[in-house]
Amino acid sequence: MNKRIFYKNLLFLTIISGFGLFNGIKAESDNFDYVKSCRSYPYKNGINFKIRPNNSFQILSTSNIEVLDNFVSFALDEAELTAKTNLADFLKLNDISSEEDLIKKLNIRKDGRLIRRKSQVQKDIDFFKFIFIDGFKGIVLIDSCLKNGKSVIVTVEVTDKTYKMAEFLEKRMK
Repeated sequence: MNKRIFYKNLLFLTIISGFGLFNGIKAESDNFDYVKSCRSYPYKNGINFKIRPNNSFQILSTSNIEVLDNFVSFALDEAELTAKTNLADFLKLNDISSEEDLIKKLNIRKDGRLIRRKSQVQKDIDFFKFIFIDGFKGIVLIDSCLKNGKSVIVTVEVTDKTYKMAEFLEKRMK
């Protein structure tokens, strides 16, 4: 009699645990209600930068990634990494042999105008290379959205202020 009660309780516990695991996995496959719609997303895909007087600057990198199997969180992470990689590729343009292809791929804009040749941004790239000589710092995620549940768009930014703050924090932590 006690064995029968024990096995029933064990079966019940197993079923409850299975539902708990299933719900945990389902939650991981994302039900992202808090990611906003891309209907009025203000940033264009690619690299967009501005250089202002007194060496102040702003570089935006926006990436668009397809959502696979409803895993929005993975797509958001991949889009952020892709945006950071595109930013790094932009800053290393002088080091790459197939520059013209990369310029087209990165979809570079300066002050909103599309760049077609490296010669249009050569001085700007040299300026950025001098700034980022010690590595990339101060890159922050500024916006993201979910487009029709099928893709995500993520934008990262680095400015002279975020770069200086990252340098300050790095020195304080040593």
